[in-house]
Amino acid sequence: MNFELTVKDIKLETFILTGKILDEKVLNNLINIVKKTKDDKLSYKTHVKGHFTGFNSLIKNEDFHSFLKIIQPYIYTIYNKNFVISDAWGNICKKGEEVTEHDHNGAAFCGILYLSNGGPGTYFRDYDITIKEEIGKYVLFHPKLLHCVQKIENDIERITVAFNMGKIKDWEKDLNNITWVNKNEI
Repeated sequence: MNFELTVKDIKLETFILTGKILDEKVLNNLINIVKKTKDDKLSYKTHVKGHFTGFNSLIKNEDFHSFLKIIQPYIYTIYNKNFVISDAWGNICKKGEEVTEHDHNGAAFCGILYLSNGGPGTYFRDYDITIKEEIGKYVLFHPKLLHCVQKIENDIERITVAFNMGKIKDWEKDLNNITWVNKNEI
């Protein structure tokens, strides 16, 4: 059996974009829905070693959609195509809990919306930076970036909404059950 293997490191352009929203109604509603919908059957079973609402729990949430509308101009600086909301979920971590290092490979782009202050922040190894947490701050990032949250040492409640956006292929645009966002419609 003959074969040929070619290996080459390919440089990949990545991004991290941060911003902040000030809409208290949207933020407070998202805090409340995350607290109300945490699912103990799902908690501690993902990279989030804390409480988890389920990957699809916020996909159709009006306040999450309002958040996306607010940040729309910034989304299109990093991703200017149509996209589908693949996953959108809430996390609650307390003292002694953490988020282990992982990526979101396969998504078009990813994000986190912070709904609390004073947590340990999200560490991105490839950039060697920690995004500090404050209510309303968000980060959009490339799906291949490894990131984690160190164990929480203080007696706090760290609340976030995390999300993955997927690419839409031309043939998927006509599907009835797809939750997608068109750059001209948000």
